[in-house]
Amino acid sequence: MEPKFNPKSIPNRVTAIAVQARMRANSASHYELGLFYQAMLKRRLWSSHRDLAESFGVSRPNVSKAIALARIPSEVVNAIGGAEHISFRVGALLLDAIDQIGEALFIRRAREAVRVGFTAVDDILEFVVFDRIPQHAPNKIQVHLARDKKSLRVDIPDLDDLLPHLPRVEAFISTAFVMFKSALAADIAAAAVKAQRRLGTKTSGQKERTR
Repeated sequence: MEPKFNPKSIPNRVTAIAVQARMRANSASHYELGLFYQAMLKRRLWSSHRDLAESFGVSRPNVSKAIALARIPSEVVNAIGGAEHISFRVGALLLDAIDQIGEALFIRRAREAVRVGFTAVDDILEFVVFDRIPQHAPNKIQVHLARDKKSLRVDIPDLDDLLPHLPRVEAFISTAFVMFKSALAADIAAAAVKAQRRLGTKTSGQKERTR
């Protein structure tokens, strides 16, 4: 991915500090800040992580960890959905995976994970880094009566995972609802048959006593 700044347009520390403040105000990711810090060191506006951290008002360990993230190739960043997904934890996993299996294989696995339908970054990492198929226990769906008293409101957890598949979700719910109504009708019919049998038994008993 392209950095959100042009290193050549930052001639001095004053400008760099202003750019960094703007990036943080715009919620720049750790990865993007790492690219920025690395660029400032390459331009020799600062000579060390410690000096740079003091000028920007951040801790030296965070500066060092952010700069380490800059090792992650842009193709890998794009493969997992963008820089906003790269926290220090995720970045460390990515770097370990790249070191273990290589950049090319990592990118191929990540693209395959996205292709088969994984959207959450943890699921992609599970598939790519640990070579496992993510398993999730389904969360409880809650159904409530809507305010109009004529419709139902369905609260579905983890909705983000389902958003790309809304037509299929709608079809599934419609089919499940039809099946539920059929099962309900069958239960009512079975209960009615039992009631008829009980009534028939009582009627027969009453006739016997009458005789």
